[in-house]
This record gives sequence, structure tokens and C-alpha cells, in this order.
Amino acid sequence: IAGLAVTYGLNLNMLQIYFIWCLCNVENNMISVERILQYTCIPPEPPLTIETSRPSKDWPSYGEIDISNLQ
Repeated sequence: IAGLAVTYGLNLNMLQIYFIWCLCNVENNMISVERILQYTCIPPEPPLTIETSRPSKDWPSYGEIDISNLQ
């Protein structure tokens, strides 16, 4: 009877480990769905160029770079 009790005890231990492992996998999958939902709610970034504040076509008409005291 003692051997049978030990066998069942070890089997319950393995079932407990498997049950906890399954719960962790379910939690990870739920978190991944939650993150996807959060990513869908992020507002889009503004465009690279804003047409209303774009400089005119002839800008700059001339240019000059003055570097002084460069070390």
C-alpha cells in the first residue's frame, strides 16, 4: 500500500505541475491579446511632412555655411 501511495503522490505532483504550466500558457495568451488591443488604440503618428507648413519651392534660393573657431 505504501508503494501505491507513493506512486499516486508522484502522479499528483506531475499533474499539479502540468496544471500550473497550462494556466501559465493561458495567461500568456490572454496577455498577448491584451497587448494587441492596446496597440490598436495607439493614435497614429503625424505625417513626415506637413503640407500646411511646407516652405516654398524656391527656398532656399542661396545658402552659405560659415564655420569659425572649429577645433
